[in-house]
Amino acid sequence: MRGTLFLVVGPSGAGKDTLMDGARAALANDADIVFARRVITRSADAGGEDHEALTEALFDNRHRQGAFMLDWQAHGLKYAIPAVYADELAAGRTVIANVSRGIIEEAIARYSPAIVLEVSASPDVLARRLANRGRETDTDIRTRLNREAARIPAEAVRVTVLNDGSPKEGIDKFIAALTRAAPESAMLLSRKIDGRALDESAYRSIIGDIVVGRFEDQQISDFLVAVSESLDRDETVDLARARADFSTSIEWGSDLVVDKHSMGGIPGSRITMVVIPIVAAHGMTIPKTSSRAITSPAGTADAMEVLARVDLDADDVRRTVKETNGCIAWNGRLNHSRVDEIMNRITRPLKLDTLHWSVSSILSKKLAAGATHCIIDVPLGPSAKVRSGTDAKNLNDLFIYVGEALGLHVEVRLTDGSAPIGNGIGPALEARDVVSVLQNEEGAPGDLRDKALSFASSILAFDPSVSDAEAAIRACELLDSGAAWETFERMCTQQGPPPEETEIGRHTFTILADTDGTVDFIDCFELATIARAAGAPVDKGAGLDLFARAGDAVQSSQPLYRIHAQTEAGLEAARTRATKDPAYRVSQT
Repeated sequence: MRGTLFLVVGPSGAGKDTLMDGARAALANDADIVFARRVITRSADAGGEDHEALTEALFDNRHRQGAFMLDWQAHGLKYAIPAVYADELAAGRTVIANVSRGIIEEAIARYSPAIVLEVSASPDVLARRLANRGRETDTDIRTRLNREAARIPAEAVRVTVLNDGSPKEGIDKFIAALTRAAPESAMLLSRKIDGRALDESAYRSIIGDIVVGRFEDQQISDFLVAVSESLDRDETVDLARARADFSTSIEWGSDLVVDKHSMGGIPGSRITMVVIPIVAAHGMTIPKTSSRAITSPAGTADAMEVLARVDLDADDVRRTVKETNGCIAWNGRLNHSRVDEIMNRITRPLKLDTLHWSVSSILSKKLAAGATHCIIDVPLGPSAKVRSGTDAKNLNDLFIYVGEALGLHVEVRLTDGSAPIGNGIGPALEARDVVSVLQNEEGAPGDLRDKALSFASSILAFDPSVSDAEAAIRACELLDSGAAWETFERMCTQQGPPPEETEIGRHTFTILADTDGTVDFIDCFELATIARAAGAPVDKGAGLDLFARAGDAVQSSQPLYRIHAQTEAGLEAARTRATKDPAYRVSQT
């Protein structure tokens, strides 16, 4: 497991150097905790911290050689953290680095998990310490204290050490943060494991400590088991509110901000990428944040990334929505995905019933994204995530209850989850289907178009000036006229180009029907497994191209679908899997 990077920041006079020196001495025998020695274009005898002194020429040369993991400029000097400390992180060690606030966002993006350890002190203490140094006049000190420091990003995990007391007190606090001493929420976590109810503040405290790594996996597992067994509806509301605090909140200044979400589990079904531009073309605000695939061959973010950049921050989202009314962004940059990463890693092997956790997670993201109205797609089918009418009803009731408590208008739609939607499975193939629908191409998958129009109509009906009947007509007009495609193109332009060009995999193998008959059933789970074996979603060009649908009459040796892979190894893995079980059930005529 990658080690944690602690980014130490704080104003002059807060005592960062004192606390770091004291902690370094106290933890000298702990090989798993490493204090970074900075490179600075300042002479070695200039005083202050122990650093590696370089001239600007040598610094620039080292920079060109890739010798630094982070670097920045401040106060007329150049600073860097050597790349050797990235290797320490990769080896699982904790690295503590004194950095500029301006480098925090880059550090988090490149070296997660990263925690901002902010050393702070009250203004009068800061002023007294600066005066005692004797380097500045009273006016200089007031100017320094009034200067606005670079803002710590809202999405950063922050631990604050208030260093108002003695050096020993400050050092003890600093070490407690680094060594992950028993967190204050340990008692709360134990209370939940015992089956007792918790409130919003308790869940916020527990989640915060999980995020920064203060609990072992076994403790988190015990907590999740307790949540799956004892979480009630009101606790789900509190958990959702607590979860929202670990996301970047965006305010739109509007009484109507719409969104949609799918519970997933059905290959293809990339309707979001059609719905968003239709709704945005109508003029409604629809900032859509989507996930990458966890166990499926593609998530909406994976398919969208074939066509445009999706790792948007809050400012990117605001800019794109301002210009186009909508966006399709990856939620990992906006929501604290580490919470979900930890939960998914632990809940999947345990096969926990995480209905309440899922609802709280989904609606917390909608709340943070500023949505006021949301429609939820719940596919129901034998190989979908929701497989029974009872489960569907329970999910519907929970979404409605929690949504109302959070001030969100939520509608739940049960849809047919018995078969794939669209012709393609895998990021590039699904993106191809989306473009064909938006461009009204002949041969575009009709089921994808029809389902997208149905959901777009329901969202347009949230507009008080549009009736249900008018909403259906309006959605068709926006799609058929090309307005939705034009909006989608502008959205892609605003979001930026994809990180790389993607081609549909050129290594192919076609799966044929082995008898004359009718396609009675398509196993969605098995199809997804074959597509993943081919390399999807990591290889965006890998996946399946479907030629036959449930209910179709087929003849022996007629193509059912074609496997696409970027590599021969991927093709062979998928072909082997499909040979054992092609996922299609054909009854003889």
